[in-house]
Amino acid sequence: MNFLHPMLIAAGIGAGVLPLLIHFLTRPRPRRLAFSAVRFVMQAIQQRRARNRLRDVIILALRIAAVVLLGAAMSRPLTGARALVDVNESFDATRLVLLDTSQSMGAVWHGVAAFERGRAAAAKYLSGGPSVRGNLIVAGARANAVFDRPSANFAALRQELDRAAVKPERLDVEAAIRLAGRMLAPAGPEDAQRKRELVIVSDFQRSNWVSVDFSALPADTKVELESAAPQQTPPNLAVVRAAARGRAEQGRATFVDVDVANFSPTARQVQVELNIGSALYHLNGLCPAGATTTLSAQAAFGEPGYMVGEARLIGAADALAADDVRPLVVHVLPSPTYALITRQSASERPSSSFYLERALAPVENPKGVRVVRIDPEKLDQEVLSPADWVVLDHPGRLSAQTINLLAATLRRGRPVLYVAAESADATNLKMLASAAGADLKMPVEFIPPSTGQKRRDQFLQEVNARVSPFDVFGDSLEGIKKDLRFTGGLLSRRLPGALDEDVLASYSDRSAALVVTPCGAGQLAVLNVDLEASNLPTSAAFVPLIDELAGRLASRTQAASSVVSGESFTLELPPSAGTAAGLQVVTGTTGADLGQITDQSSGAFWTCKTGLPPGVYRVVRNHATVFAVASALSPDEADLTPLDPELMRTRLAGGRQIQFIDSGHEQETKDVWWVYLAAGCVGCLLVELAALKFFRT
Repeated sequence: MNFLHPMLIAAGIGAGVLPLLIHFLTRPRPRRLAFSAVRFVMQAIQQRRARNRLRDVIILALRIAAVVLLGAAMSRPLTGARALVDVNESFDATRLVLLDTSQSMGAVWHGVAAFERGRAAAAKYLSGGPSVRGNLIVAGARANAVFDRPSANFAALRQELDRAAVKPERLDVEAAIRLAGRMLAPAGPEDAQRKRELVIVSDFQRSNWVSVDFSALPADTKVELESAAPQQTPPNLAVVRAAARGRAEQGRATFVDVDVANFSPTARQVQVELNIGSALYHLNGLCPAGATTTLSAQAAFGEPGYMVGEARLIGAADALAADDVRPLVVHVLPSPTYALITRQSASERPSSSFYLERALAPVENPKGVRVVRIDPEKLDQEVLSPADWVVLDHPGRLSAQTINLLAATLRRGRPVLYVAAESADATNLKMLASAAGADLKMPVEFIPPSTGQKRRDQFLQEVNARVSPFDVFGDSLEGIKKDLRFTGGLLSRRLPGALDEDVLASYSDRSAALVVTPCGAGQLAVLNVDLEASNLPTSAAFVPLIDELAGRLASRTQAASSVVSGESFTLELPPSAGTAAGLQVVTGTTGADLGQITDQSSGAFWTCKTGLPPGVYRVVRNHATVFAVASALSPDEADLTPLDPELMRTRLAGGRQIQFIDSGHEQETKDVWWVYLAAGCVGCLLVELAALKFFRT
């Protein structure tokens, strides 16, 4: 318990001695009188002595208690922790108020937004005497101070506080603390003697504050944390992701996934309305408590280009309405062209290249998909440039020039699938890893079997069923593995320091069956199998396996389809966009800084330092869209769970004085004890009167 006027406690204790002193000073003194009937007087005194002594003790105790209670009431005892920053006592102080304006502060509980509670809490600190200097920092994705340095113009600070509003962005805690540290740093020897106070008003959302570092503040800074969060964490539903699964192609069924997160203690039935272009889909499902559920819609796009839309929660009665809607962009690509580099002839059937061609293009002339066979000896940049994909199967020993061309192709972002079955493939992969240098870190080294030794009857031993391409099989994967048998192929050995997760499947002899690893902007997949000698091509799993593997490789090369609202970004535009001249950014949002498009050595880049509000933004040339991106809220803002205050006061404090105050509900009961103490004082006086009446003679 703290006291608003602690000096009055000592005064109350001192005043409590006065009744005792008066009692002894005014006590009647015995006088000697000559009286013959003294025997009768002594008897009367003995009869009254015990009664008077009890009366005196009771009256004295009540008077002392009344005085002490009066002094305690005047000292104004306060329940809870006393604030480190006291606007009534601060002098020669530099006080900063940091107000959180991130999206989570817009959460509404019982009709009141957390930001409004925070605004009221911040207002009481924007005042002070002539020796107090203050400033207001409004913090979101960027931290901005009202004045360049602390000022005594608190009226202007309160006006800026009234104009502050919640922004659709997440809080950059580190940037805000660094700015506060620069503001509080002493400007000279005289300024070093001033008290430094920082008041942070926020909901102290766990996802933002769990890694806060106060080391940027001067060591003697008093930090007051005013929580605007409600006493109970409000339940919230949010659309945290909406995107196409893998590569969306013209005329091909594409799954669009919508992730719904449930930040509440009970499971919720959720309904989502998904709008893409002119198509409308209704999705529903059960989202467990504290979990994320993925709802999917199968869409088909007849024309290539950028399809825009949004995913919206229907009937979600939650605390934060802003995260119930999420814009999305789906880039529908034309049907791909595959460059199949092989020595095998198209008339040679069945063959390994024949199986691959049928898997890449399952039917005759399938929706524009083209597989172009290329002789390895005729491979050059001009022949390879029209292809979207590169597939190698039985290419034989490749020249150093061809290896360098493949390495450059990978670095620029074009996916490469290598089916390794011959001894020459081991040499080619080793040369490719050497040519790519640090851009390509193979997890294994492929080794040809010893002369006369052939691998037979191998089966899949370890498979990462949680990732593509194997996740497409679901629960049927175990049954598929039992039926597959592999003959031929290469041995392998793990390389030191390699990433084990790059090996997606292994055979029973521990050699790698499928490896997928990044190389520059692209990805390399090595399928270690002799398709002619194995039963994989004749199984029902072959076509979906190759299809999903192609989608996985293409996902890395796709341009970004979304950015985080309010945060700076730099996006490389596709080569088809051309130079920056003539390009323009258009959107339905007004008043936003759309950044600028500039030319660099590798192409055109779109840079926006201030970030974009939520919505869809297009880059157009002559009214034709060449690129589109969706700006959406950070999923971190959807989780309204606050950080444990004890963690802020201990592990995250960094040795600084930190006090946590809940401005939402603790303030209502912290200044009521003086009423009870004053009532006790009055009660003592009333009891004294009653005692005097009872003991009267």
